[in-house]
Amino acid sequence: MRLVDFLDGSPALINGEGWFIDLNNNISLSYRDVANISWKIAELLIEKGIKAKDVVATYAPNSVAAYCCIFAISRVGAVWLPLNARNTPAANLKLLKKSDTALLFIDENITAAVPELADHFPETRSISFTGQSIAGHDIQSYARNYTYGYNIDNHWDQAVDEAKVISLLSTGGTTGESKLAAWNSQTWQTMASVQMLLMPPPDIPACYLIAAPMTHAAGVASFVPILQGATILIMESVEPETLLSAIENYQVTHLFLPPTAIYMLLNHNGVRNYNYSSLRYFWYAAAPMSADKLQEAMEVFGPVMIQTYGQAEAPMVCTFMSVQDHLAALQVKNSPRLRSCGKVSPHVELAIVDNDGNFLPAGQEGEIVVKGGLLMSEYYNDPEATEAIRNNGWQQTGDIGVFDPQGYLYIVDRKRDMIISGGFNVYPGEIEQILWGHPAIQDCAVIGVPDEKWGEQVTAIIELKNKNSQPDLEEIISYCKENLGSVKAPKQILIWNELPRSPVGKVLKKEIRKFFWENSGRKI
Repeated sequence: MRLVDFLDGSPALINGEGWFIDLNNNISLSYRDVANISWKIAELLIEKGIKAKDVVATYAPNSVAAYCCIFAISRVGAVWLPLNARNTPAANLKLLKKSDTALLFIDENITAAVPELADHFPETRSISFTGQSIAGHDIQSYARNYTYGYNIDNHWDQAVDEAKVISLLSTGGTTGESKLAAWNSQTWQTMASVQMLLMPPPDIPACYLIAAPMTHAAGVASFVPILQGATILIMESVEPETLLSAIENYQVTHLFLPPTAIYMLLNHNGVRNYNYSSLRYFWYAAAPMSADKLQEAMEVFGPVMIQTYGQAEAPMVCTFMSVQDHLAALQVKNSPRLRSCGKVSPHVELAIVDNDGNFLPAGQEGEIVVKGGLLMSEYYNDPEATEAIRNNGWQQTGDIGVFDPQGYLYIVDRKRDMIISGGFNVYPGEIEQILWGHPAIQDCAVIGVPDEKWGEQVTAIIELKNKNSQPDLEEIISYCKENLGSVKAPKQILIWNELPRSPVGKVLKKEIRKFFWENSGRKI
């Protein structure tokens, strides 16, 4: 399955219905407009010498113009590399070099801010665009004045090959330098099949709101709604008041956000002033979520929360926690089920193994491994790294998990994040869940810092809901001891104005560790 097949096979295109609405650029284009524009841009790619299997990157904020570029890349059989506009230019340049990118679609504002990119991607290897124009042409004039007619020219690569690489997605880079996970046609087809099975079209006209970066999970999740003919509503970023009012005004049915963005919404003074009755799927993933804040989200937004588990190497939908699962968990006081990421999805195999690769039963913690068509085909141009995480068809995730007797999966923590303190294994995720429940705390990260006595001292870094408040840190430590015992409770708590985060909102514990470990004389 090619990315453009989600558009070309949509009933909204076939029937002349459906819209892409760009709130930041005040542009509305029909599905047919977007298809026509993508054909025109595909011609530009051919003129630039782009061939099937070449890597073509997009480097821009969310916009309908970016969607047009993505579909054009797919039309010529090239490989799409999405670059997050919130990444540092140096980080994106590394990805461009690692992928041997042949051509770059780049937002004009980024070109102006990072002129050195022109040394690597001159006009012969780049196409400039904005939210309103592509290659100097007004996007709406493209839509009005160009109709391809959907005739298949010999230039276009129409062959569907399950092994063919469709896109390259950068890994989180939370523990080291980002790699490029290659998703082939089978990866996309499996992911789409799972998503359609678990999230059928709603009972009202579908509207998918994309506010988190479309270069990552929020964008990936949008292709199935496109295939189903949903209105695609585009915002450049998560601005709480604008987002919340858009849900009401446009009758949004689908929304994907990482937990940190949901916390922002819940902390907004006017969060309870809007009508969210149109919502059917409020999808959260990409990082653990506070059970207390999840319960608050269900109170505010209604019985619409769903969760999945995945990573760039095994994308998005390895597990599924349905609306019904959330409601059932809510009925049981202090149920741990709200901390689960659900049951294993259809078409996916998932297991828990020990350090020797032996399969473990429910109730025993170990590394999560995944198998099946959902997996990436490889780390792009990195066979050694690919081989390092593969074993008899199973792919290691680096996450520690455990099944309960009913088959619900719980993510304990990243294997890399485990703290060894006084000879005990301590998982930060368990402590973070408790801290998230404290009324003064907006977000937190727990790490081990060097300690002469304990080896590693359990330390919590917190962000406050009210930046001007002065909470009693000893009271918070006591609160943790009451819920966790003295071994797992933080020995110290530090207040930071803001935790370091990746461009998609994940807390970068490696950056926090550097602060404590780099001058300790010990390795991180």
